Amino acid sequence: MQEENQKRLDTLKKALAIEVQEKGYYLKSAESAANPVVRQLFERLALEEDEHARKFRAIEAELNQGKDWPQTVEVAATGGAHLKAVVAAFNKGATKPVKPARSELDALKDAMGKELQAYDLYKSRAAETSSQSEKKFYTILAGEERVHHLALLDSYEYLTDPAGWYTVKEKWTLEG
Repeated sequence: MQEENQKRLDTLKKALAIEVQEKGYYLKSAESAANPVVRQLFERLALEEDEHARKFRAIEAELNQGKDWPQTVEVAATGGAHLKAVVAAFNKGATKPVKPARSELDALKDAMGKELQAYDLYKSRAAETSSQSEKKFYTILAGEERVHHLALLDSYEYLTDPAGWYTVKEKWTLEG
């Protein structure tokens, strides 16, 4: 049991470090983004990573008091509703092609890698734990990180190839 608690604490520390690092990265990227929708995307991601960090801190505090993994941890799987709304804003009322800054595209690519790193950690911890509540917690968080990754990918694809993005998302086809 002691070994399992140590694994839990080690994973929580890694996860907390990742979430704090991601939040800082998103806030920095939001400050330098010229595109208002990219800025909103990074700001929203920072808020979500902050919420993840808050949950990790609360669980870590309980484990450090010698308690077992909480049976109920409030993790609402949002399905990325807030992020989908931000990404949908890309094509809302667009009157001219979007010219993204190279730094914005680089930030989106870097962010995708960070999200996958968190996803991999949470997915692997969910697979190795025997606690059903811990498994559920990490599975939901892995899903949220996957949604973050897909929102970033969708944004990147739109900014680099708007016509191709519209073809895929709006199911445009040529008939003739």
